[in-house]
Amino acid sequence: METKRILHIFSVLENIPRTGWLQRGVPRFEAETIAGHTFKVTAILSLITLRLSSKEDKVDGKKMILMGMIHDLAEAISGDMPKNLSKVLGQEEKERIEFELLRDIGERWDGLLELFSEYISRKTIEAKIVKLADLLATLRQAEEYRKRGFEVSDILDSCESEVGKLIDEIHDAEISDLLREVLFNPSR
Repeated sequence: METKRILHIFSVLENIPRTGWLQRGVPRFEAETIAGHTFKVTAILSLITLRLSSKEDKVDGKKMILMGMIHDLAEAISGDMPKNLSKVLGQEEKERIEFELLRDIGERWDGLLELFSEYISRKTIEAKIVKLADLLATLRQAEEYRKRGFEVSDILDSCESEVGKLIDEIHDAEISDLLREVLFNPSR
């Protein structure tokens, strides 16, 4: 895929605030953007990859970082879909829509659709770790907004619950213990 096109797609995400923050009263000028969120996810994945470097035979760090970069890429086309709309549509339909939106981009970016499919299926350890990083980035942002007086406890509770379930799905004790160490830094 040509570099200018991919940079344009990513730059669109700099202008789209995450809807959940707006719905909880965070002013548009203060709301985290999708690009800001994606940056946090890939930064967390980079740190996790460094910590898991001795487990390269079990976990593909490069794949996780790429997956983190593209996990919300469809939102450059659709905007950030609110959680309550996702619930009405259902997870399968939401993922189908995102996949269709990525099809045009994916035709010019080898492996994009396969990588996104892997992420949404959550069948691989890499996809589960990327989702954990996604949740952790959201948790950290929610904690910042909570400290500033915004009511985000529903997001905090939902993310914490999901994190616990996902870690339990990783059936490698050594990796799940390491992830618990990296992910659980209680600040609430």
